[in-house]
Amino acid sequence: MKSLEELMLCRNNLSGSIPKDLGELTKLKILYLYSNQLSGPIPAEIGKPVNRSYSSGNRQLDQWKMKSLVELMLNKNNLSGPIPKALGDLTELTILYLYENQLSGPIPAEIGKMKSLVKLSLQRSNLSGPIPKDLGDVGDLTELTILHLYENQLSGAIPAEIGKLVNLVEIDLDTNQLTSHIPPEIGYLINAKWLYAYSNELSGPVPAEIGKMKSLVDLSLHNNNLSGPIPKSLGDLTELTILYLNANQLSSPIPLEIGKLSNLVELDLNTNQLTGHIPPELEVTSLCDLTDFTNLYLYENQISGPIPSEIGKLTNLVVVSLGINQLTGHIPLEIGNLINAKFFYAFENDLSGPIPAEIGKMKSLETLNLQRNNLSGPIPSELGNLNKLNDLVLSENQFTGSIPAIFGNLTNLQTLHLHTNKLSGSIPKELAYLDNLRVLTMTQNQLSGHLPDQLCQGGKLENFTVASNKLTGPIPRSLSNCSSFKWVRFNNNSFIGNLSEAFGIYPELQFIDLSDNNFHGELSSNWGKCENLIDLRVARNNISGSIPPEIGNIQGLLGLDLSSNHLLGQIPKEFGRLTSLTTD
Repeated sequence: MKSLEELMLCRNNLSGSIPKDLGELTKLKILYLYSNQLSGPIPAEIGKPVNRSYSSGNRQLDQWKMKSLVELMLNKNNLSGPIPKALGDLTELTILYLYENQLSGPIPAEIGKMKSLVKLSLQRSNLSGPIPKDLGDVGDLTELTILHLYENQLSGAIPAEIGKLVNLVEIDLDTNQLTSHIPPEIGYLINAKWLYAYSNELSGPVPAEIGKMKSLVDLSLHNNNLSGPIPKSLGDLTELTILYLNANQLSSPIPLEIGKLSNLVELDLNTNQLTGHIPPELEVTSLCDLTDFTNLYLYENQISGPIPSEIGKLTNLVVVSLGINQLTGHIPLEIGNLINAKFFYAFENDLSGPIPAEIGKMKSLETLNLQRNNLSGPIPSELGNLNKLNDLVLSENQFTGSIPAIFGNLTNLQTLHLHTNKLSGSIPKELAYLDNLRVLTMTQNQLSGHLPDQLCQGGKLENFTVASNKLTGPIPRSLSNCSSFKWVRFNNNSFIGNLSEAFGIYPELQFIDLSDNNFHGELSSNWGKCENLIDLRVARNNISGSIPPEIGNIQGLLGLDLSSNHLLGQIPKEFGRLTSLTTD
């Protein structure tokens, strides 16, 4: 078989080690052993003589070297140990895939001698040490187009010599432990389309020279420690579709030049220290030229000023995330033009004024979160048109008036947060139509009247809180039988009824507060069957009778407040089992 040129044993269940004798296949051009269960080291014999040579005059010639090898794919096995330095002698090799193994040690500098190499993939192989500068310093890897080193344990700086690999198209260095600055020489890689260096420990500025990489389609530098301003030169990357700079320490305003990125699809600048306004008009063009733009992430910065009305021209936006900033002013009416938006987040800002009725035109919305602002006025009934909504979060504002009955149309709704506002009137019975509702919070309002019947008829309600309102009357039977309850607050109202009849057994219940109401009757032994209960509060009611000893069976109970009632008898000895109880 010494004349064999191709050996393909890939995608089997082969095990054991790679035979060293393969090194004797001197004419072999293609060796595919990938996607097996091979283990042990990569034999150095693949790249060097097998202790045999012959003399020609005064020269010693290597006869058994696999010098004709063009493609070597050993990826997706269980190979271990270091990458043999001898592989550097395979000067005809164009493809070297060793990824997804259990290798160790550094990348050998000798790989820099593989002058024909086009694709080098070493990702997910447990490699450590620095990226050898010899990859570019030797000057031999001029054909290299793909460099995949991601998800290893590589450390040290990105070598400046990488700028000499001028034919690189894909550079993937993410999810390592790389440190120091991004070298400005990176700008010489004018053919690169993908540059991934995210999830490292890179620091310093984003080099302005990246603006010379005009073939870039995807630039992902997120989850590092990069600082300083976003360079204006990034506006020259007119082929760019994805720009991820999030989770760094970038500062200063967003440069207007970003508006020149007419092919941009996703812009993620979240979790930085950016300041200034969201630019309404961006130098050469304007926001409306970003016609393919779908994802805008600016949350958790220090951006101030209003939401520009020009945002309404970005009609292909799917995600708008502006939360945790210092935005002020009204929500612009033009927001209603975002008919393709599925997610709109503007929580934790200083927005004021009413919710514009035009939001009711955003019929693709699945999540609307305006929590923790200074929004006021009534909740517009037009929100009831958003029948794809899963999550509606309007809590911690200053909304007044009643809860719109048309919310009963939002049959896909799973989460409805209305707590901490100034809402009044009764809770509309139409909320009972929301069979998919899991979370309904209405605490700290001025709601009055009875709880509507049939709440929880879908059997999915887990978090139900109506504390600190002016509610009266009995607990509806549908809530008494709501076995899906996990977190419940009825406290600080004027509810009435016999406590032993108003509540049942809740196998998933963790927290319930019934304090400060007008419940009477005795505590039921059923509370002891709520095995996941962490906190039970029934203080300041008209409860009488003895404390049921079954409560002592709730092993994970951290809090129990039965104070200011009319309880009689002894403290059950079973309470000695409540070793997890804590004090506030």
